[in-house]
Amino acid sequence: MDRTDHTREIPREGWADYLALLTNMEKDHPVRIEVEGSDLGDQPLAQNLPLIEISLEEKGSDKGVVEIIAGRDDDEITHRILKPARIYADESESGELECLDIESAEDNTKTLIFFGEQLAR
Repeated sequence: MDRTDHTREIPREGWADYLALLTNMEKDHPVRIEVEGSDLGDQPLAQNLPLIEISLEEKGSDKGVVEIIAGRDDDEITHRILKPARIYADESESGELECLDIESAEDNTKTLIFFGEQLAR
């Protein structure tokens, strides 16, 4: 994703609160989830599934893991980023979140979560 004037990095110390707020605001809204990487190309994970939760594990052996859950009773996916390095929010000119970009330090991949009108592709 290109870094534009409408992209801002979320400070690491604010990840848990930001993801909790985002989950609260976007829960049950449809999302598209993709993983991009130089070794694997663009891999779609979910298309037009309602968001259930995006969270940062703050305790235990999974501390620091970002978990994304989307779906319905009959079709649910969970994607985990084991070593997130950076989180960027790409916003429209009006300030609405269009895409969340989570970069992994482990395998040089990016997980992209598209919201709203950015679903179509």
